Amino acid sequence: MSTNPIHPQQAIESAYEVDIAIIGGGTTGTSAAYYAASAGYKTVLFEQYTIGNNYASSDGESRMFRIMYSDATMARLAESALGMWHEIQEYSGVTLLERDGLLFYGLPAASVEGNLEQCAQVMSSLGVPYTRYDTTALYQNYPVFQSLPADYFGLSQPSSCMIVVKNSLQTFCDLAANAGAALLTNCPATIVSAPPGGPYVISSPQGLFLAKSLIMAPGAWSNRLFSAFDIQLNLKIWQMTVVFFGVDTSLPWPMWYEFGPTVDNQQQLFYGFPPLEYPDMIKVSADFTNDIYDDPSQCTYQPDPVILRAMSNFVGQRFTGISTAPQNPITCLYTMTPDAQLVLDTLPNYSNVAVLTGESGRAFKYTPLFGRILVELATTGKSAYDISEFSINRPGIIQS
Repeated sequence: MSTNPIHPQQAIESAYEVDIAIIGGGTTGTSAAYYAASAGYKTVLFEQYTIGNNYASSDGESRMFRIMYSDATMARLAESALGMWHEIQEYSGVTLLERDGLLFYGLPAASVEGNLEQCAQVMSSLGVPYTRYDTTALYQNYPVFQSLPADYFGLSQPSSCMIVVKNSLQTFCDLAANAGAALLTNCPATIVSAPPGGPYVISSPQGLFLAKSLIMAPGAWSNRLFSAFDIQLNLKIWQMTVVFFGVDTSLPWPMWYEFGPTVDNQQQLFYGFPPLEYPDMIKVSADFTNDIYDDPSQCTYQPDPVILRAMSNFVGQRFTGISTAPQNPITCLYTMTPDAQLVLDTLPNYSNVAVLTGESGRAFKYTPLFGRILVELATTGKSAYDISEFSINRPGIIQS
Protein backbone atom coordinates (compact mmCIF):
# COMPACT_ATOMS: atom_id res chain seq x y z
CA MET A 1 0.00 0.00 0.00
CA SER A 2 1.10 3.58 -0.55
CA THR A 3 3.01 5.41 2.18
CA ASN A 4 4.06 9.04 2.40
CA PRO A 5 6.39 9.86 5.34
CA ILE A 6 5.76 13.20 6.98
CA HIS A 7 8.40 15.94 6.58
CA PRO A 8 7.22 18.49 9.18
CA GLN A 9 7.54 22.18 8.55
CA GLN A 10 7.53 22.89 12.23
CA ALA A 11 8.28 20.79 15.27
CA ILE A 12 7.31 21.43 18.87
CA GLU A 13 9.41 19.49 21.34
CA SER A 14 10.36 17.06 18.57
CA ALA A 15 6.71 16.24 17.75
CA TYR A 16 5.48 16.41 14.16
CA GLU A 17 2.42 18.63 14.00
CA VAL A 18 -0.69 17.46 12.17
CA ASP A 19 -4.28 18.58 12.00
CA ILE A 20 -5.80 15.11 12.20
CA ALA A 21 -4.29 11.83 13.36
CA ILE A 22 -6.15 8.64 12.49
CA ILE A 23 -5.51 5.41 14.37
CA GLY A 24 -6.64 2.29 12.56
CA GLY A 25 -5.99 1.60 8.89
CA GLY A 26 -9.00 -0.53 8.10
CA THR A 27 -11.64 0.38 5.57
CA THR A 28 -13.06 3.33 7.54
CA GLY A 29 -9.70 4.69 8.66
CA THR A 30 -8.35 4.81 5.12
CA SER A 31 -11.57 6.45 3.93
CA ALA A 32 -11.30 9.07 6.69
CA ALA A 33 -7.69 9.73 5.66
CA TYR A 34 -8.85 10.52 2.14
CA TYR A 35 -11.69 12.82 3.17
CA ALA A 36 -9.51 14.61 5.74
CA ALA A 37 -6.60 15.18 3.38
CA SER A 38 -8.82 16.18 0.47
CA ALA A 39 -10.41 18.82 2.71
CA GLY A 40 -6.97 20.33 3.27
CA TYR A 41 -6.18 18.90 6.70
CA LYS A 42 -2.62 17.76 7.34
CA THR A 43 -3.33 14.10 8.04
CA VAL A 44 -1.45 11.08 9.31
CA LEU A 45 -2.82 7.55 9.62
CA PHE A 46 -1.30 4.87 11.85
CA GLU A 47 -1.82 1.16 11.16
CA GLN A 48 -0.10 -1.30 13.47
CA TYR A 49 0.04 -3.99 10.76
CA THR A 50 -0.26 -3.76 6.99
CA ILE A 51 -3.35 -2.43 5.24
CA GLY A 52 -5.77 -5.32 4.74
CA ASN A 53 -4.04 -7.60 7.26
CA ASN A 54 -5.68 -10.83 8.42
CA TYR A 55 -5.65 -9.97 12.13
CA ALA A 56 -8.56 -7.55 12.14
CA SER A 57 -11.84 -6.93 10.28
CA SER A 58 -11.05 -5.54 6.80
CA ASP A 59 -9.41 -8.60 5.23
CA GLY A 60 -10.79 -10.80 2.47
CA GLU A 61 -12.14 -10.17 -1.00
CA SER A 62 -15.84 -9.41 -0.67
CA ARG A 63 -18.37 -7.62 1.51
CA MET A 64 -22.09 -7.15 1.15
CA PHE A 65 -23.63 -3.80 0.27
CA ARG A 66 -27.33 -3.54 0.96
CA ILE A 67 -30.01 -0.98 1.54
CA MET A 68 -32.40 -3.58 2.98
CA TYR A 69 -32.55 -2.91 6.71
CA SER A 70 -35.26 -3.21 9.30
CA ASP A 71 -33.94 0.11 10.70
CA ALA A 72 -34.92 3.11 8.58
CA THR A 73 -31.89 5.16 9.67
CA MET A 74 -29.50 2.44 8.52
CA ALA A 75 -31.35 2.19 5.20
CA ARG A 76 -31.20 5.96 4.61
CA LEU A 77 -27.49 6.07 5.43
CA ALA A 78 -26.90 3.13 3.09
CA GLU A 79 -28.56 5.08 0.28
CA SER A 80 -26.20 7.99 0.95
CA ALA A 81 -23.21 5.65 1.08
CA LEU A 82 -24.15 4.05 -2.25
CA GLY A 83 -23.97 7.40 -4.01
CA MET A 84 -20.53 8.03 -2.50
CA TRP A 85 -19.31 4.58 -3.55
CA HIS A 86 -20.29 5.36 -7.13
CA GLU A 87 -18.56 8.76 -6.94
CA ILE A 88 -15.30 7.17 -5.80
CA GLN A 89 -15.60 4.35 -8.33
CA GLU A 90 -16.09 6.80 -11.20
CA TYR A 91 -13.34 9.14 -10.00
CA SER A 92 -10.77 6.39 -9.46
CA GLY A 93 -11.66 4.26 -12.48
CA VAL A 94 -11.37 1.18 -10.27
CA THR A 95 -14.13 -1.41 -9.88
CA LEU A 96 -15.29 -1.17 -6.28
CA LEU A 97 -18.82 -2.58 -6.61
CA GLU A 98 -19.94 -5.69 -8.47
CA ARG A 99 -23.68 -5.73 -9.10
CA ASP A 100 -24.95 -8.98 -7.64
CA GLY A 101 -28.48 -9.66 -6.57
CA LEU A 102 -28.87 -9.95 -2.81
CA LEU A 103 -31.52 -12.32 -1.49
CA PHE A 104 -32.78 -12.11 2.07
CA TYR A 105 -34.92 -15.12 2.88
CA GLY A 106 -36.26 -17.00 5.87
CA LEU A 107 -38.71 -16.28 8.66
CA PRO A 108 -39.96 -12.87 9.84
CA ALA A 109 -38.59 -13.38 13.36
CA ALA A 110 -36.02 -10.95 14.76
CA SER A 111 -32.30 -11.71 14.58
CA VAL A 112 -28.96 -9.97 15.06
CA GLU A 113 -29.44 -8.65 11.50
CA GLY A 114 -32.94 -7.39 12.12
CA ASN A 115 -36.40 -8.57 11.16
CA LEU A 116 -37.18 -9.73 7.63
CA GLU A 117 -40.77 -8.49 7.62
CA GLN A 118 -39.68 -5.13 9.00
CA CYS A 119 -37.12 -4.89 6.18
CA ALA A 120 -40.01 -5.03 3.73
CA GLN A 121 -41.93 -2.40 5.70
CA VAL A 122 -38.94 -0.04 5.76
CA MET A 123 -38.36 -0.46 2.03
CA SER A 124 -42.01 0.31 1.35
CA SER A 125 -42.03 3.35 3.64
CA LEU A 126 -38.94 4.80 1.95
CA GLY A 127 -40.13 4.02 -1.57
CA VAL A 128 -37.17 1.73 -2.20
CA PRO A 129 -38.01 -0.84 -4.90
CA TYR A 130 -37.82 -4.49 -3.91
CA THR A 131 -39.30 -7.83 -4.87
CA ARG A 132 -41.02 -10.24 -2.51
CA TYR A 133 -41.05 -14.00 -3.13
CA ASP A 134 -43.07 -16.75 -1.55
CA THR A 135 -41.50 -20.19 -1.32
CA THR A 136 -42.70 -21.24 -4.76
CA ALA A 137 -41.24 -18.10 -6.32
CA LEU A 138 -37.95 -18.66 -4.47
CA TYR A 139 -37.57 -22.05 -6.12
CA GLN A 140 -38.49 -20.61 -9.51
CA ASN A 141 -36.13 -17.64 -9.36
CA TYR A 142 -33.25 -19.22 -7.43
CA PRO A 143 -32.56 -22.74 -8.75
CA VAL A 144 -29.70 -23.16 -6.26
CA PHE A 145 -32.25 -24.08 -3.58
CA GLN A 146 -32.81 -27.75 -2.84
CA SER A 147 -35.04 -27.56 0.22
CA LEU A 148 -36.83 -24.67 1.91
CA PRO A 149 -39.36 -24.64 4.76
CA ALA A 150 -42.85 -23.94 3.45
CA ASP A 151 -43.23 -20.76 5.54
CA TYR A 152 -40.08 -19.09 4.20
CA PHE A 153 -40.28 -15.97 2.04
CA GLY A 154 -37.67 -13.80 0.39
CA LEU A 155 -36.81 -10.20 -0.46
CA SER A 156 -34.46 -8.90 -3.13
CA GLN A 157 -33.41 -5.31 -3.85
CA PRO A 158 -31.76 -4.25 -7.13
CA SER A 159 -29.26 -1.76 -5.63
CA SER A 160 -27.45 -4.52 -3.74
CA CYS A 161 -23.79 -4.98 -4.62
CA MET A 162 -20.74 -6.97 -3.68
CA ILE A 163 -17.92 -4.71 -2.51
CA VAL A 164 -14.51 -5.68 -3.91
CA VAL A 165 -12.51 -5.34 -0.69
CA LYS A 166 -8.92 -5.18 -1.90
CA ASN A 167 -9.79 -2.69 -4.62
CA SER A 168 -11.60 -0.56 -2.07
CA LEU A 169 -8.74 -0.50 0.42
CA GLN A 170 -6.12 0.18 -2.24
CA THR A 171 -8.19 2.93 -3.83
CA PHE A 172 -8.79 4.83 -0.60
CA CYS A 173 -5.10 4.48 0.30
CA ASP A 174 -4.05 5.81 -3.09
CA LEU A 175 -6.54 8.67 -2.99
CA ALA A 176 -5.50 9.59 0.56
CA ALA A 177 -1.80 9.56 -0.29
CA ASN A 178 -2.38 11.56 -3.47
CA ALA A 179 -4.28 14.13 -1.40
CA GLY A 180 -1.28 14.47 0.92
CA ALA A 181 -2.06 12.10 3.79
CA ALA A 182 0.76 10.13 5.39
CA LEU A 183 -0.12 6.44 5.72
CA LEU A 184 2.22 4.81 8.21
CA THR A 185 1.94 1.02 8.18
CA ASN A 186 3.54 -1.44 10.61
CA CYS A 187 3.44 1.57 12.89
CA PRO A 188 1.52 1.03 16.16
CA ALA A 189 0.42 4.25 17.84
CA THR A 190 0.19 5.01 21.55
CA ILE A 191 -1.58 8.07 22.90
CA VAL A 192 0.74 9.44 25.59
CA SER A 193 -1.04 12.70 26.36
CA ALA A 194 -4.75 13.41 25.94
CA PRO A 195 -5.82 16.68 27.57
CA PRO A 196 -9.44 17.66 26.86
CA GLY A 197 -9.44 19.76 23.73
CA GLY A 198 -5.98 18.56 22.73
CA PRO A 199 -3.44 18.70 21.32
CA TYR A 200 -2.89 14.94 21.49
CA VAL A 201 0.60 13.50 21.70
CA ILE A 202 1.01 10.19 19.88
CA SER A 203 4.07 8.00 20.14
CA SER A 204 5.01 5.71 17.26
CA PRO A 205 8.06 4.04 15.69
CA GLN A 206 8.07 7.00 13.26
CA GLY A 207 8.40 9.48 16.13
CA LEU A 208 6.14 11.71 18.18
CA PHE A 209 3.13 13.41 16.60
CA LEU A 210 1.11 16.33 17.90
CA ALA A 211 -2.49 16.24 16.62
CA LYS A 212 -5.13 18.94 16.90
CA SER A 213 -7.90 16.37 16.35
CA LEU A 214 -8.06 12.62 16.56
CA ILE A 215 -10.00 9.89 14.76
CA MET A 216 -9.99 6.37 16.17
CA ALA A 217 -11.30 3.40 14.17
CA PRO A 218 -9.26 0.61 15.78
CA GLY A 219 -11.80 -2.22 15.83
CA ALA A 220 -10.93 -4.91 18.35
CA TRP A 221 -8.19 -2.71 19.83
CA SER A 222 -10.62 0.08 20.82
CA ASN A 223 -10.48 -0.20 24.59
CA ARG A 224 -6.69 -0.27 24.57
CA LEU A 225 -6.71 3.19 22.99
CA PHE A 226 -9.65 4.50 24.99
CA SER A 227 -7.74 3.93 28.25
CA ALA A 228 -5.76 7.11 27.48
CA PHE A 229 -9.05 9.00 27.91
CA ASP A 230 -10.03 7.17 31.12
CA ILE A 231 -12.99 5.52 29.44
CA GLN A 232 -13.82 1.92 28.60
CA LEU A 233 -16.74 0.60 26.59
CA ASN A 234 -18.69 -2.62 26.96
CA LEU A 235 -17.24 -4.35 23.92
CA LYS A 236 -16.80 -7.99 23.06
CA ILE A 237 -14.66 -9.45 20.29
CA TRP A 238 -16.34 -12.14 18.23
CA GLN A 239 -14.00 -14.45 16.35
CA MET A 240 -15.96 -15.40 13.24
CA THR A 241 -15.54 -18.47 11.05
CA VAL A 242 -15.62 -18.18 7.26
CA VAL A 243 -15.24 -21.02 4.75
CA PHE A 244 -15.56 -21.86 1.05
CA PHE A 245 -17.55 -24.61 -0.67
CA GLY A 246 -17.16 -25.90 -4.21
CA VAL A 247 -20.23 -25.31 -6.39
CA ASP A 248 -21.68 -25.97 -9.80
CA THR A 249 -20.86 -22.67 -11.48
CA SER A 250 -23.49 -23.20 -14.16
CA LEU A 251 -26.06 -22.27 -11.49
CA PRO A 252 -26.71 -18.56 -10.78
CA TRP A 253 -25.42 -18.14 -7.22
CA PRO A 254 -26.65 -14.94 -5.56
CA MET A 255 -25.48 -13.15 -2.46
CA TRP A 256 -27.78 -14.44 0.21
CA TYR A 257 -28.63 -14.23 3.90
CA GLU A 258 -30.84 -16.73 5.66
CA PHE A 259 -32.89 -15.54 8.60
CA GLY A 260 -33.04 -18.82 10.56
CA PRO A 261 -33.80 -21.07 12.26
CA THR A 262 -31.32 -23.23 10.44
CA VAL A 263 -31.73 -26.84 9.42
CA ASP A 264 -30.48 -27.74 12.91
CA ASN A 265 -33.52 -25.88 14.31
CA GLN A 266 -31.41 -23.30 16.12
CA GLN A 267 -31.57 -19.51 15.92
CA GLN A 268 -28.35 -19.30 13.97
CA LEU A 269 -27.68 -17.35 10.83
CA PHE A 270 -25.63 -18.01 7.70
CA TYR A 271 -24.88 -15.91 4.66
CA GLY A 272 -22.90 -16.32 1.47
CA PHE A 273 -21.31 -14.74 -1.59
CA PRO A 274 -21.03 -15.91 -5.20
CA PRO A 275 -17.61 -17.00 -6.48
CA LEU A 276 -14.96 -14.28 -6.35
CA GLU A 277 -11.88 -15.36 -4.38
CA TYR A 278 -12.03 -18.78 -6.04
CA PRO A 279 -13.79 -19.19 -9.41
CA ASP A 280 -15.57 -22.41 -8.43
CA MET A 281 -16.35 -21.77 -4.76
CA ILE A 282 -18.84 -19.68 -2.84
CA LYS A 283 -17.91 -18.03 0.45
CA VAL A 284 -20.12 -18.84 3.45
CA SER A 285 -19.98 -17.35 6.92
CA ALA A 286 -21.79 -17.89 10.17
CA ASP A 287 -23.23 -14.73 11.72
CA PHE A 288 -22.72 -16.15 15.20
CA THR A 289 -19.76 -17.48 17.15
CA ASN A 290 -18.75 -19.64 20.07
CA ASP A 291 -15.49 -17.69 20.53
CA ILE A 292 -16.03 -14.41 22.37
CA TYR A 293 -13.17 -12.47 23.94
CA ASP A 294 -12.38 -9.25 25.78
CA ASP A 295 -9.02 -8.47 24.19
CA PRO A 296 -7.49 -9.34 20.80
CA SER A 297 -4.55 -11.01 22.54
CA GLN A 298 -6.96 -13.80 23.51
CA CYS A 299 -8.01 -14.57 19.93
CA THR A 300 -6.78 -17.88 18.51
CA TYR A 301 -7.46 -17.13 14.82
CA GLN A 302 -8.46 -20.79 14.47
CA PRO A 303 -11.73 -21.60 12.66
CA ASP A 304 -14.32 -23.23 14.92
CA PRO A 305 -14.76 -26.92 13.95
CA VAL A 306 -18.27 -26.97 15.44
CA ILE A 307 -19.37 -24.09 13.24
CA LEU A 308 -17.62 -25.61 10.22
CA ARG A 309 -19.69 -28.78 10.69
CA ALA A 310 -22.85 -26.72 11.09
CA MET A 311 -22.13 -24.86 7.86
CA SER A 312 -21.43 -28.09 6.00
CA ASN A 313 -24.72 -29.57 7.21
CA PHE A 314 -26.55 -26.39 6.33
CA VAL A 315 -25.32 -25.98 2.74
CA GLY A 316 -25.80 -29.68 2.02
CA GLN A 317 -29.45 -29.55 2.99
CA ARG A 318 -30.30 -26.10 1.69
CA PHE A 319 -28.59 -25.99 -1.72
CA THR A 320 -28.10 -28.12 -4.79
CA GLY A 321 -24.93 -28.24 -6.86
CA ILE A 322 -22.64 -27.80 -3.87
CA SER A 323 -19.94 -29.88 -2.17
CA THR A 324 -20.24 -30.08 1.59
CA ALA A 325 -16.48 -30.38 2.13
CA PRO A 326 -15.28 -27.12 3.74
CA GLN A 327 -12.31 -25.53 1.98
CA ASN A 328 -9.80 -22.89 3.09
CA PRO A 329 -11.44 -21.90 6.39
CA ILE A 330 -10.41 -18.53 7.83
CA THR A 331 -11.39 -16.21 10.67
CA CYS A 332 -12.03 -12.52 11.12
CA LEU A 333 -12.88 -10.38 14.13
CA TYR A 334 -16.13 -8.58 14.92
CA THR A 335 -16.23 -5.93 17.65
CA MET A 336 -19.66 -5.93 19.24
CA THR A 337 -21.64 -3.76 21.64
CA PRO A 338 -24.32 -5.19 23.99
CA ASP A 339 -27.12 -3.95 21.72
CA ALA A 340 -25.31 -5.03 18.51
CA GLN A 341 -25.39 -1.43 17.26
CA LEU A 342 -22.26 0.49 16.36
CA VAL A 343 -20.80 3.55 18.09
CA LEU A 344 -20.10 6.57 15.87
CA ASP A 345 -19.59 9.66 18.00
CA THR A 346 -17.11 11.85 19.82
CA LEU A 347 -15.74 10.75 23.18
CA PRO A 348 -17.40 12.37 26.21
CA ASN A 349 -15.59 15.63 27.09
CA TYR A 350 -13.52 15.36 23.89
CA SER A 351 -15.44 17.08 21.10
CA ASN A 352 -12.51 16.73 18.67
CA VAL A 353 -11.92 13.01 19.24
CA ALA A 354 -14.12 10.97 16.89
CA VAL A 355 -14.56 7.23 17.28
CA LEU A 356 -16.03 4.35 15.36
CA THR A 357 -16.26 1.04 17.16
CA GLY A 358 -18.62 -1.87 17.72
CA GLU A 359 -19.11 -1.74 13.96
CA SER A 360 -17.91 -5.12 12.78
CA GLY A 361 -20.18 -6.91 10.38
CA ARG A 362 -21.99 -3.69 9.51
CA ALA A 363 -19.63 -0.84 8.67
CA PHE A 364 -17.88 -1.85 5.44
CA LYS A 365 -20.86 -0.87 3.31
CA TYR A 366 -20.71 2.61 4.86
CA THR A 367 -16.97 3.08 4.21
CA PRO A 368 -17.05 6.42 2.35
CA LEU A 369 -19.90 7.87 4.39
CA PHE A 370 -18.43 6.97 7.78
CA GLY A 371 -15.04 8.31 6.71
CA ARG A 372 -16.66 11.65 5.91
CA ILE A 373 -18.67 11.64 9.14
CA LEU A 374 -15.59 10.93 11.26
CA VAL A 375 -13.83 13.93 9.73
CA GLU A 376 -16.89 16.09 10.45
CA LEU A 377 -16.96 14.93 14.06
CA ALA A 378 -13.24 15.42 14.62
CA THR A 379 -13.22 18.93 13.18
CA THR A 380 -16.62 20.34 14.20
CA GLY A 381 -17.87 18.02 16.96
CA LYS A 382 -21.03 17.23 15.00
CA SER A 383 -22.24 15.71 11.75
CA ALA A 384 -24.73 16.78 9.12
CA TYR A 385 -26.06 13.21 9.11
CA ASP A 386 -28.46 11.73 11.64
CA ILE A 387 -26.23 9.46 13.71
CA SER A 388 -28.08 9.90 17.00
CA GLU A 389 -28.79 6.19 17.39
CA PHE A 390 -25.04 5.50 17.33
CA SER A 391 -24.44 7.67 20.41
CA ILE A 392 -21.74 6.56 22.80
CA ASN A 393 -23.96 7.79 25.64
CA ARG A 394 -26.83 5.38 25.04
CA PRO A 395 -27.49 2.91 27.88
CA GLY A 396 -25.07 0.04 28.35
CA ILE A 397 -22.21 1.30 26.18
CA ILE A 398 -19.85 3.01 28.64
CA GLN A 399 -18.53 0.81 31.44
CA SER A 400 -19.66 2.09 34.82
